Amino acid sequence: MKKKCLIFFTIGIGDSLMVTPVIERLKSSPDMKFDALTLSGPVSDIMQNSGNFGKVHFLNFQKEGLMECLKVIDDVRKEKYNISILVFPSNHYKYRIVHFLTGARKRFAISYLDKNFPNLAFLSGRLLKEDRSLHAIEQNFRLFEFALKTKLERTYRMSINLNETDRQTAESFIAGKGLENKILVGLHPGSDILKNMINKRWSAEKYIALIKSYSGNDKIHFLIFGGRSENSLNEEIRSSSPDNSTVVKNVPFFQSAALIEKCSFFICADTGLMHTASALNVPVISIFGPTSSVYSKPLNEGSVFLKKDYPCSPCFEYSRTPLFCDQEEQYKCIKNITVNDVKEILDKKLTTG
Repeated sequence: MKKKCLIFFTIGIGDSLMVTPVIERLKSSPDMKFDALTLSGPVSDIMQNSGNFGKVHFLNFQKEGLMECLKVIDDVRKEKYNISILVFPSNHYKYRIVHFLTGARKRFAISYLDKNFPNLAFLSGRLLKEDRSLHAIEQNFRLFEFALKTKLERTYRMSINLNETDRQTAESFIAGKGLENKILVGLHPGSDILKNMINKRWSAEKYIALIKSYSGNDKIHFLIFGGRSENSLNEEIRSSSPDNSTVVKNVPFFQSAALIEKCSFFICADTGLMHTASALNVPVISIFGPTSSVYSKPLNEGSVFLKKDYPCSPCFEYSRTPLFCDQEEQYKCIKNITVNDVKEILDKKLTTG
């Protein structure tokens, strides 16, 4: 009989996508059956669409009440999992409580260098020490090898499963805007705002200046992406450059991803859409400020990242503590990356392909 393994994903799209290379190596395992436990709707949809899991449990503990959450946990416990793995990064005591409540016979997770209070790491069973010199994908490979007592061949290609309907919808969107013969450059100016993450954004003024710098080039068109909460930001940017930019507005995740796949390049800060573009093998120009490029930079071919090497950065290490800058010049790490810094890279890519 196959052993049952529960893979526990945390909230972020990007963090969850950085587990998909490991899943690609595991999915054909003859003696293991894999299910998923997710904490956000988009991550749940991504894992459901992947076809790599027997069941995908969705525990929406940010929005559901206690009784609804306990019902999901009870359904998970009834599966009697042999193994449960809490993926990297997940340095929060609430994840560890849920991990313990899954009832898996053996539980595995990462032991983080930052110890928050309450830590409760012991609730996750056996722990593998974090190595901050490694990318998150490699951290997850190490964790799964530790948990499953196996050696896995490395791949760093993330994956999102798009269907033909999503791609046809993207084609119709592009045709409807008359953009069929344009070089499409995707932008994601926004970011999550939880834990003060609004401060990892490159400024709207710089995105506007970047778009305007190409206003004389009728071959290039910018598609501006983001969630509903970012609509006003994106419209502000578009309104300053209406001839060569379009907002992708109120589009479901997979259709948005299909549009990102149509882009020649994608420019953004460290966000879930950065990882989405990378997973779709779109070359990314990623702009890093207070977060760590070491563990989350895009690894697909053609992608590059920009950062300023200040002694104080990165200052945010995926903990539950909100982002906070203690420097006299606040968030200079992201503010001092100029429009010309980004434009030079994009110009070179537009020339060389």
